[in-house]
Amino acid sequence: MRPKRFAAQRGFSLIEILITLVITAFGLLGLAAFAAKSTQLGVDATQRARAAALLNDMTSRVANNKPNAALYASATVHGAPPVQVCAAGAAPAQVVARDLCEWNNLLAGANDGGANSAFLGYRGCVTQPDPLQPVFVITVAWGSLTPGIPPADLCAQGAFGDDSQRRIIRSQVRVAALAA
Repeated sequence: MRPKRFAAQRGFSLIEILITLVITAFGLLGLAAFAAKSTQLGVDATQRARAAALLNDMTSRVANNKPNAALYASATVHGAPPVQVCAAGAAPAQVVARDLCEWNNLLAGANDGGANSAFLGYRGCVTQPDPLQPVFVITVAWGSLTPGIPPADLCAQGAFGDDSQRRIIRSQVRVAALAA
């Protein structure tokens, strides 16, 4: 019996296996890049949510202390460690000082009076652009993992290295002048 010269091919050749491995490797690399990017975006979203909570905290403090709202405004950038011990007091200036001290500690990452503080990298500013108008701008800034367009607001400028990684969220509080 004579062997067939051109037998039908069976199974996979080495070239087909190598091509399959290369395609699978590219797919896995794409999946890894997707996972890394989604993690990075998740961290950014978490930071933004925390910044919004910090912004809401100070917005409420200013809005609830209308007669002394002007005392909150300054050129101070809040949130830099170390955590401070906040003094209690009933005088208007003492209430404002305590509010700013507590907000500073929250920005610095201390929710428990400083016992277990962790620096989170948030900074906050309270400004009054026009001293004749009862409008206050509250800004919370933080450092992001991804570069972007630097914000026009100057709160915490340079605090996070390159300003392209500085993010801000801000709100205005308009204090009504109530007549007696």
